[in-house]
Amino acid sequence: MKRSVRKHEERKKTQGDNPRFLPLLIATLLLISLIFLFSRNSRLSEGYMLHVYPLLASFLSFISGIFPFSLYDLFITATILWLIGMTARLIFRKRGWKRSLYSAGRFVLIVIAWFYLGWGIAYFRGDFYDRSGVEKAAFNREELMRLTEKFIVQANRSYTDCSEMDKEAVRLEIEQSYAGLREPLCISYPYGRRRVKPMLYEPLYTGMGISGYFGPFFNEIHVNDYGLAFTYPFTLAHEMAHHFGIAAESEANLYSFAACAHSSHPMVRYSGYVSVLGYLLRDARRLLPDAYESLVQSIRPEIIADLQRNSEHWMAARNEILSDTQDKMYDAYLKTNGVSSGRDNYSEVVGLLLSSYNLLVD
Repeated sequence: MKRSVRKHEERKKTQGDNPRFLPLLIATLLLISLIFLFSRNSRLSEGYMLHVYPLLASFLSFISGIFPFSLYDLFITATILWLIGMTARLIFRKRGWKRSLYSAGRFVLIVIAWFYLGWGIAYFRGDFYDRSGVEKAAFNREELMRLTEKFIVQANRSYTDCSEMDKEAVRLEIEQSYAGLREPLCISYPYGRRRVKPMLYEPLYTGMGISGYFGPFFNEIHVNDYGLAFTYPFTLAHEMAHHFGIAAESEANLYSFAACAHSSHPMVRYSGYVSVLGYLLRDARRLLPDAYESLVQSIRPEIIADLQRNSEHWMAARNEILSDTQDKMYDAYLKTNGVSSGRDNYSEVVGLLLSSYNLLVD
């Protein structure tokens, strides 16, 4: 009897030291094939994001909404600690290299599957023009001039002091605005609970210049409390756009602006116009050098002061090493997921607005 038990224990130990890689390899190939299929078929990806993703988003955001802290940040922390611990056990020969390799491969497989099936397939959807049927407008200086002038007029009209802001009222207002834009923005509205989460490592994110981010693993929205009040509604609406399955940063900016511009809340409207105005002015400086100074002079001094204050506010907290590293990593991440322009994709909202402003706002 003792000999039988000993043999059973030795067999379990042997199996533990020699994990079965074949099932893991098969699962990996199946996942790669599935991702490849979605990446080559935008209609399939669109169907998934319209019909399957809302169910997952509602479930995940309901679960994560129970907790006042970021599950995404805790997950990333736990992952890093686990990897460090596994590496240490391997170095000090507390664990065999085969078992460590198997555990790492299995974990990476689970994380990649979770990321893409939980949200990442959004990168493989057709773009805004495909989804909405809006025709892409030709980019020219005259249209850029007209749009910039229109934005300046609206920004001047909507200016308001945002020093005292009820953030919960702003969140509810943006929720309602998105609900009203469901058809023109082609949102398959996930009715999950969207609780705005604080950042667990806010000083670190602030040094990188990150004003907000969306945590795909638990469908969480994060907004950096370091940001100035007048930027809060636009940042929140931007991260909500990601929650609705919008992956491209330029499109998230477009959705954010539309939600803010459609709001009757003065602070929300002002945040939308002044935030996008910065992108228009950057393009105007480059493409409309003769008209740039006159455009700037037509902007209310309070708005100029807000834009300058925001720039100085973030530059004061910027850590050059962290910021540059984050920029390069995020640029590579976007390009890996099919966003060829990388971080420059943020500013491509101007082209989207040239094509869709009249449809979404006028």
